[in-house]
Order: sequence, then C-alpha cells, then structure tokens
Amino acid sequence: MRKGLLVIVLYFVFKNACAQSEPQFTQYMFNRYLFNSAYAGSTGGIDISALYRNQYVGLTARPIATEGFNVNMMVPAASSGIGITAINDNIGYQRSTYLALNYDYRKNFSWGKMGIGIGAGIIQSSLNGAELQAPEGSYSQGVVNHNDPNLPNTLQNGIAPDLSIGLYFNNDKYFAGASINHIAFASAKINAPAGSVDLNFARNLFIMGGYDITLTKKLKFMPSAIIKSDFKQVQVDLSGTFTIIDNILAGISFRGYNKNTIDALSLIFGFRYQGFQFVYSYDANLSYLTNFNSGSHELSVNYIIGLKKKENKGYFYHNPRFD
Repeated sequence: MRKGLLVIVLYFVFKNACAQSEPQFTQYMFNRYLFNSAYAGSTGGIDISALYRNQYVGLTARPIATEGFNVNMMVPAASSGIGITAINDNIGYQRSTYLALNYDYRKNFSWGKMGIGIGAGIIQSSLNGAELQAPEGSYSQGVVNHNDPNLPNTLQNGIAPDLSIGLYFNNDKYFAGASINHIAFASAKINAPAGSVDLNFARNLFIMGGYDITLTKKLKFMPSAIIKSDFKQVQVDLSGTFTIIDNILAGISFRGYNKNTIDALSLIFGFRYQGFQFVYSYDANLSYLTNFNSGSHELSVNYIIGLKKKENKGYFYHNPRFD
C-alpha cells in the first residue's frame, strides 16, 4: 500500500512536472548557512557543520531523509566570506543533491555586521524507476516494465544549474536575514518512455531572525522565527531556545500558523563546549499524517575554529635624545 501511494505521488509529480519543495529543517537557528549564502564568514572563523534529518519515520518503507554539510570562513583581507554547501535529500526513490559555492561581501557598522551573498552550483536529481512497482506493471524474471509512459523503468538522472542570493545582519545580540534560492528557475530533465520530463525547482524565499535576551548571568533566551515561501504558499516556524551556563541548550519550536499549515511541535536539546556544539531535536507530528508516522529526528554538529587576528606591532625608532 505504501509503495502504491509513493507511485501515485511520483506519477503526478512527473506527469505535471510540479515544482519541488525544499528540504525541511527544524534547527534553522543553529544552521543558518543552509538557508543563506550571506551567512558565510559571520562567525569570524572557520565554521564547519553537518546535519542529518529523518522525517516522518514509518510513513514509508523508504526513508525520507536529508543530509547536509557545509564549511564557511571569513577572509578578513578581502572583507569577505566564502564557503561550500552540500545537501542530499531523499524522498522514497527520488533523490536530489544540491552543491553550491558561496561568496559574500561583509561590512562592519556601529550597530553590527552585514553580508551580501551569492551562491552558484548545481542540482542533481534522480529517480530509481527499477525499484518502483505500478499496479498495471509487469515484473518477471528481473524485467521491469511499469506499462506507464510517465514512469522510467530504470535509474534516471538529471542535472540543472542553480543560483541563490542573500542578505544577512548580525551582532552579539541578534541575527536577521533574507534569501532567495533557485532564482534562475532550475530545471532537471528526467527520461521516461514518453520522453523527457522537466523537474522544476521553484524559487523559495526564506526570512529568518532571532534575538538573544539575557535573563540572568547563567540563563539566556533566544526567540526566533523563519518564514518560508515558494511565492504561492507560506510556512512559518516559531521557536524559543534557552542557553544555560553557556553550555546547555534546550528549546521548543512550533511549525504552522493555521489549521492548514500546522505540522509539528519540536523539542530541542544540545550542549556546547568551547567551539563544539551538538543539537538533537524531535518533531511530534500534528498534521493529518500523525496517525501514519512516529515523528521526525534531527541531529546537527558544529565546530568553529577561531582565526588568529593579525597583530599590528607598529614601528620602533631609537632616538638617543629621548632615551
């Protein structure tokens, strides 16, 4: 039954070449670079991050999982930040891999820092048609024939160029940013018996922000939010995280703003030690899918390596008159 549902979904996706949704992340406040190229270099050091998400566990036999990895760093001599982002997104038998190089120009002001960024890369998407089984298909002696012109019978791959832009502001108390990805309307071609089908990746807008509030010497609270839109529909995450003694992290997040968009209530736990950070979150599903899955799990690790500031030693001139 689950395979049949997956085939039906994929059928309509490829038949109509619908726009693809972006991967979902709960820990956006700790992984801002995944959403915004202008974040590169904002920490002032070398920032290395990795993330894994397993979404809607139990909904299908195949995992709905996403892996992310990124590295970014400040280049003080050029007032810039540079970095690389890699995301691998699996939805059943479909996989999309995003790879991008990012650059942003950085400027310091009295109120904080600003970054203007651009990212360029590729999207590689594939569908393993050999693993699908359609109701009218023929599968005997290792031969795969779906008897459906819109479904490939073998593994098919498509590739498309990708481009994104972003704007990011931050200081010791707050962060705020806006970005748009797939601004060149990325489209990958997937071959099927009826001919190639364009798999389009819709433009997406991300607006995020957060403010760090000091409650006591040992307790801080950061409310944050992210707004995501493909310019047709909107989704909102509202979050609050506590930092205890600068080491322990705990928080809660809610995804949705009305009965049509409510998706999950998330619990967030983690810790920091010097430049290392580990965070785990669990999403309890609240949508109509709640009876078909046991929730979503997300893990992220981050390590920041501080860059040594160039010391200005100045010049020394010996004058015997002023010994």
